[in-house]
Amino acid sequence: MPFEWNTAAGGMTIAGISLTTTWCRVQNLVDLWLPADQRGQDRIVPGSAGVRAQQRRDTVTRRTLRLVIAGDVTYTGSTTGDAFERLAINVDYLRANIVAPTGTTNGTRSAVLTMPDGTTRTEEVHVTGMELGRYAEDARWLLATLELSIPSGRIQ
Repeated sequence: MPFEWNTAAGGMTIAGISLTTTWCRVQNLVDLWLPADQRGQDRIVPGSAGVRAQQRRDTVTRRTLRLVIAGDVTYTGSTTGDAFERLAINVDYLRANIVAPTGTTNGTRSAVLTMPDGTTRTEEVHVTGMELGRYAEDARWLLATLELSIPSGRIQ
């Protein structure tokens, strides 16, 4: 049986692939609401106490998305084969279409974050890796993480 999710926190797509669906779900969308990391530092003034304050700017920010990937159903909706086969199909699909380098332009993919109120925020991101974690013995689910690098700092 495919997963059923509460969509109150919104949704997420990367390269047009939904990560809030019956076969895959981002568990920590709210982490993408955080502000960007900042770059810059204050200047030390020799012979003076303290420092001279300098402006900060948003910079590239890394976020880790926690996923649950289903083994009950594939990204196409298929329930044929066994659960491990379906799980492998889903992982291979993510690897090929979201994680693998694009080989084109600047290597980014479009990420669209749907907010709880239905508005969307779009930004270009690099997906720099995927790690697989625990899984159910019957392969009904697998925990994984996707590593995002957001060049502008945040999805806005």
